[in-house]
Amino acid sequence: MATPRTIVIADIHGCCRTFRQLIFNVVRMGKSDTLYLLGDMIDWGPDSKGVIETILELQASGYDVRPIRGNHEHLLLLSIYIPTNENMANWLDSGGAQTLKSFGVTNPEELGKHVIYLFDMPLYRMTDSHIFVHAGFDFTLDDPLSIIEGEDAMVWKRDGDVNNEKLGGRVLVSGHTPLPLPIIHRSLSCTHIRLDNGCIFGDALPKMGNLVALELESGVLHIQQNIERPYR
Repeated sequence: MATPRTIVIADIHGCCRTFRQLIFNVVRMGKSDTLYLLGDMIDWGPDSKGVIETILELQASGYDVRPIRGNHEHLLLLSIYIPTNENMANWLDSGGAQTLKSFGVTNPEELGKHVIYLFDMPLYRMTDSHIFVHAGFDFTLDDPLSIIEGEDAMVWKRDGDVNNEKLGGRVLVSGHTPLPLPIIHRSLSCTHIRLDNGCIFGDALPKMGNLVALELESGVLHIQQNIERPYR
């Protein structure tokens, strides 16, 4: 019987072929494993619909997949629930147009059940040893885990600061800010692990353009080069 693993992937950004190659052929995820997805599953890439439907397919088949909302899911939800011209433009200009194209619709309200699924995603998840969030936390708050006060930091923060005491001694694991592979590797031994290698940029930047998956228990970092064309 396979030893259960905790696997973490960040910022898929509509790169469905790359995501499926990583989980099925590189990581070879099993039903005893737990997969955390750190948000930004949609936008920019060619197949956001495929990414969401792959996640739903895995969950329906008995795989333990635990997604978290990122700033791109947040922008989409704002465009629907606070439908101002500004909110719509912000999302469309941030890769939302590619998401609509992948679903074959022209209005985000036509995404139907997928919107409800994204809305129901939590902003963070945690275990006894780790806390998973898309971007970060506002450590100036008495309670950085407060959804009411801390939501903005959870989906947008980029400075990388961490106060592990306020996280109950847990290691912070995040995505959101694209970083070169050497920096990601160095973070694996720190109290803030960062896993966004800018998959959506493809081979345009050195040491970038990969979707990575971390096995928390072993510290193994699986690397899958982006195989989408075009990237964005």
